[in-house]
Amino acid sequence: MYKKRYPIIYLRSKNEIAKRISSKSFSPQQALDALNDVMKNFDAYWYDSKRSEPDKGKYVRSAVKSPMLNNILKLINQRILSPHDRLVPEFIFGGLSGRNNIQAARNLIGDERDRTLLKLDIKSFFEQVSEKRVYDFFNNKCKCKPEASKILAGLCCVPRGPKGSGSSERIIARGFATSSRLAMWCNLDTFQHLAWKVKKKLRNKDVQIAIYVDDIGITGSKISKEKMEEIKKMAIDLLKNRDPNQSLPAHTEGSKAKIITFKDGAEHLGIKLGRNRLSLGQRARSKTDKIKFALKNAKTKDEKIALRRRYKAHHFYKRQVEIS
Repeated sequence: MYKKRYPIIYLRSKNEIAKRISSKSFSPQQALDALNDVMKNFDAYWYDSKRSEPDKGKYVRSAVKSPMLNNILKLINQRILSPHDRLVPEFIFGGLSGRNNIQAARNLIGDERDRTLLKLDIKSFFEQVSEKRVYDFFNNKCKCKPEASKILAGLCCVPRGPKGSGSSERIIARGFATSSRLAMWCNLDTFQHLAWKVKKKLRNKDVQIAIYVDDIGITGSKISKEKMEEIKKMAIDLLKNRDPNQSLPAHTEGSKAKIITFKDGAEHLGIKLGRNRLSLGQRARSKTDKIKFALKNAKTKDEKIALRRRYKAHHFYKRQVEIS
């Protein structure tokens, strides 16, 4: 049976956007007034978060201090984008309802022995997605009219670089509620083609793929290192060159572009991959050990309470990983 790849959102105007994001407690008129407000004052309502990494060209944008814009972005994400998560292929995770990094790691475990992991990381993933791509997604893929597409893309994108850069190039705003879903949808065709090509080249190798935002994991059984190097080169080339309007350059060396066997301690997304089981990765284990050490040496009651909460959170996460 044919399965449609993209959602049919079909919004024609600002009024229809307002109706779509409205609810019993947020009337269409209130939604329309809020939209008018954030469109008029958009630049004043967002800022660069302290979590930004200027040396890497990554600026995390936030609207938390501006409830109006923050609420509108959440509603666009919840009422316009997330209802269509069911259309997303099963090998794509991250920023989607009911899918997380643990499930992505679990997806890489196969039935056969002697498995090898290829892990890749896309450089500046969100910064690669232009406002034009977002507009085209709404307009061409989701059948929205130009007015609605322009409004939605405009609210989800900001100028490249630090706030106040004056750049005329607008890109997806890293950190906005809508960003992960939009970045995925705007690159869906490339991800689909990558998965198809990998499975074709590694036929009968029990291939599994997991894409979690900008992290890509590919595993298979009884694959030589030389063959996996071919897959690595092919994947990097495909991500960068398949779409002339949307290059996705990936890291080519180091820990972000690595080939490692399960026997040698393969980890992906901070989780150690084993035969039919998962366990905490080295960094997560180290964090837990540091919390335990700090708890033993805590001197005040408040400090002990805070550390116990952190330890319980880490322990809960460990249980989720191991029983998934």
